[in-house]
Amino acid sequence: MKRLYAFAFALLLPLAGWAQMNSYNNWASGTAPSFEGVWWNAAESGWGVSVSHQGDILFAVWYTYDHDGSPMWLVMPNATLVDSDMNDMMGMMEMSMMGMSRNPPIYTGTLYRTRGPAFSSAAFDRNAVGTTEVGMATFLFRGVDTGVFAYTVGNFSSSKNITRMVFAPSVPKCSIGGLQKTSGAINYQDLWSRPDESGWGVNIAHQGDTLFATWFTYDASGKGEWMVMSNAARTAEGKYAGKIYRATGPAFDAALFDPNQVHATEVGSATFAFNGASSGTFAYSVDGVTASKAIQRQVYASPASVCN
Repeated sequence: MKRLYAFAFALLLPLAGWAQMNSYNNWASGTAPSFEGVWWNAAESGWGVSVSHQGDILFAVWYTYDHDGSPMWLVMPNATLVDSDMNDMMGMMEMSMMGMSRNPPIYTGTLYRTRGPAFSSAAFDRNAVGTTEVGMATFLFRGVDTGVFAYTVGNFSSSKNITRMVFAPSVPKCSIGGLQKTSGAINYQDLWSRPDESGWGVNIAHQGDTLFATWFTYDASGKGEWMVMSNAARTAEGKYAGKIYRATGPAFDAALFDPNQVHATEVGSATFAFNGASSGTFAYSVDGVTASKAIQRQVYASPASVCN
């Protein structure tokens, strides 16, 4: 853990600082900033981290590549807010030297690799899902749209500057415990899953009339793989459609990430049909396999993020 904090603080030292009362409890109801969304390093296009934010917990899925270049995802389902006492131990000296009145928010947790039934299976057996602890990761947020992602997987450690991805003209404002607007289009940005098929899901970032959806699932061998809909367009109220791509790229532990080595191949298409703010259907046709799944916003803590 100390090694990860060292990465984060080393990158933070040049900053003038960004003060925030870290826990949502210290904000007026519905005003605490949310870090929910898809995060990336724009100079390393081809990988990213999707973050769901509820209460003082982040559920993060890291979309990257294995040693053979195949798509690989690692999950951090319980990244918790580091309390002020731990911050005092790990970094108050550095913060004091910079004249910071409060610490930037830091979330840390265990990384897991998961195996499970292939997306092409006729039925998803959640009892076949298995997880293996492979490391840990830390988010340090410099502001609502910038931060650091530091991680250790096995014997490999690294850190990356990240920003919130912007892919459409209209970017929603998200807050912890806010109220869904009562009129106009619903924003579907969140982590979506099927409760009786725990082990796979879809991360949705929603900006304007476009969804950026990343589907974390399993290939024919049971290995975790991900596919992406980078431009799912609105076709009607609550309905979105787009092409699905599978990417290959540099391994997560490559000395340098070369975005020129990322190659995306169209493998199918999918649609989202939402029947309300919290439920809908994810239908897809990939590699000749066609299926339809009922999905819901995943709830794991309270209050949830609301994006409008």
